Amino acid sequence: MKKVYLYRHVNFSRTNRLISYAKRTRVNRPMFKVVNYVRDDSGRLRYEVMDINSQSKTFGQHGYLTANSKYVQPVYYQNKPAEVRVISKNGLNEYRRQNLSGKVKHDRRGTVLKIKGIKISHLTTRFILQNGHFISANKKIVISIK
Repeated sequence: MKKVYLYRHVNFSRTNRLISYAKRTRVNRPMFKVVNYVRDDSGRLRYEVMDINSQSKTFGQHGYLTANSKYVQPVYYQNKPAEVRVISKNGLNEYRRQNLSGKVKHDRRGTVLKIKGIKISHLTTRFILQNGHFISANKKIVISIK
């Protein structure tokens, strides 16, 4: 959401910085997998993360990020909106099953979809559409409009 740095150690300092991630638009934001929750010497919460941006030079790199909500937010929706709009430039696919297998249909960018429910699948969240199909609840792919 804002510029963030990946740090080598839990206690942040300039000399600890590994990589900086510039503020980006929603669809281009970097993603990280939280491996562990730790606290620094002052008691501030930090995320131990792994870079999961497959197209970046830093893919697979481990480090620490701030847990401050002004800088980071969850990638997946946790609550059910009434409708979502597809914002990914490549669109998204609808699937028969919750694990996103059994492709049924492709929706283009700008398509508005009505949401019937929400399901948790391992570390990710899925939306159930009115027609019973499943889509990803990734905020880089869809945006809540109601």
